[in-house]
Amino acid sequence: MSAKIAINLVGQRRYWPMLVAQSLGAFNDNFFRYALVTIVAFQGVTLFGLNSEMLVPIAASAFTLPIFLFSAFAGRLADKVDRTRIMRFAKFAEIWLMLIVACGFMLREPLLLIVALFFMGVQSAFFAPAKNSALPTLLEPHELVPGNAMISGLLNISVLIGIGFGTVLITRENGPLIVGSVLVGVAVIGWIAMRQLPPAPASNPEMKLSYNFIWEIVRVLRSAFENPQVLRPLLGAAWFWMLAASIVTLIPNFARGVLGTDETAVLLFSALFTIGAAIGAILCGALSGKGDALPFSVAGAIGLVIFNVDVAMITWNNPPVPADAELIPGMQFVQDPANRRLLIDLVLAAVSAGLFVVPLQAMAQRRAPESIRGRLLAAGGLMNAFTATLGQFTLAAIAFVALPLQTAFLYIAGVSAIVAIVAFIRMMKLRGQSPSPS
Repeated sequence: MSAKIAINLVGQRRYWPMLVAQSLGAFNDNFFRYALVTIVAFQGVTLFGLNSEMLVPIAASAFTLPIFLFSAFAGRLADKVDRTRIMRFAKFAEIWLMLIVACGFMLREPLLLIVALFFMGVQSAFFAPAKNSALPTLLEPHELVPGNAMISGLLNISVLIGIGFGTVLITRENGPLIVGSVLVGVAVIGWIAMRQLPPAPASNPEMKLSYNFIWEIVRVLRSAFENPQVLRPLLGAAWFWMLAASIVTLIPNFARGVLGTDETAVLLFSALFTIGAAIGAILCGALSGKGDALPFSVAGAIGLVIFNVDVAMITWNNPPVPADAELIPGMQFVQDPANRRLLIDLVLAAVSAGLFVVPLQAMAQRRAPESIRGRLLAAGGLMNAFTATLGQFTLAAIAFVALPLQTAFLYIAGVSAIVAIVAFIRMMKLRGQSPSPS
């Protein structure tokens, strides 16, 4: 059972430092970003006279832009330099960045915070390909699915905790001091943990580095398209990130305009999605065994079809909620038995998403040739960032063509159906070729 493999991995020095450092980094990213969004939206912090509607997207772009710019170069670096060394440096840099963030919060200086957010994006751009290419170096092939599942599950939980604490603590008395202290402390713990990880040697130390970031993006993406056996799972994982971004964008307006619930329900639905995705990832890791994990991706895609279609069907005839309507608190909505089917659908759709993505991550890591593994997995990071950005425009596209919000769930189901069919056909072909198709 993969559960035994996962439990065994947690106690091993070749794995647990990455698990701890990745989870703490995800906590810090979201703790910082939501604390920033909260002071902009609710405490009147402005920059250059811009209001919150303008400043929040600028802050989001400040984090994602460096991922586009530097992921390709970071992937090349991960093939040339020891991956553990890169991750240690990235976590050390995080300490200094969090010190800058702490100063920014205490001085209430949004420009300093947005600059720090940009460099946090840079740090993430270098950490991710190093981590992804180190996993197949430090783990055995049969350990990749449970190893990725543990990281993915704990990451989702860390994101949720970071969002919750970032939103709440910054508004308390001495909130900036508390938030800054937590950020620095967590960064220090993450760096100490990463220092325990053994070396993950480079695959191509003689390779020359190119500092032309734009050209490097082109070369990395071209390498991915020249390796279709790696490209296929990378594209599947990119669909997951587009799905997640679509859901995050859709939930506030769906809760307000279709369900008639207030902001507490938005937080509740976001928590259900995050916890469900974590459960799906951990289930996949626990049940996949040592062999083929692709059936879990197929099952997850099928679940995304069934449960998203059911959400659309349940709510399709709901009348539009008037702008001046009294909204239902989140807990009252949950306690109403009439809403249980909808809540179950939302949770199971999230579980299906977690089941879907973990085998694809492991498959891409396993299939990527050692000599260019860092670059290929960096291409996956680029595609994830691109599709997540596209997913954020889902709501705008629906509004543009004047369709009901429920259409988004049908869109997700439709694309998931295509993905399920393609994955099933691929799985059957692979089973005909070898006993271990993943």
